[in-house]
Amino acid sequence: MTTPQEKTRPGGLTLIVVLAYIGFLYQIFMSIVTLMDADKLSEQFRWGLTQDQLVAWGIVGIVVGVIGVLLTGAFARGSNVVRILFAVWIVFQVAGGFLGLRIHDATRPGMGVLSLVIGIVILYLLFNPRANDYFAKA
Repeated sequence: MTTPQEKTRPGGLTLIVVLAYIGFLYQIFMSIVTLMDADKLSEQFRWGLTQDQLVAWGIVGIVVGVIGVLLTGAFARGSNVVRILFAVWIVFQVAGGFLGLRIHDATRPGMGVLSLVIGIVILYLLFNPRANDYFAKA
């Protein structure tokens, strides 16, 4: 009688889970800040958007962050299908981080940097050889 071989998640994938949670929770936090500041004229001028547009941007950011947190939880359980969906979602996070850098210019230099950097690191760790071996065993 053989015992089923237990899948051991590589450390890089565990790091992905941690970084993804941090990145998506940060995105939710910053989106809430955007919602709270949407009525300030200084923010409207800084972003070049109306109050309604800022509110919409904040809501979209929260939704994206919540979906990201849900995908991270599913990814942590080791599904290859979720890995592909997760990678696509991370590409959106990287694009959002890049957009944040472009929109905020010098007014908020750190805006978007964390999402961009964490997203790139996650994509690398997601498709390295050890991760591919782990998901091939699934």
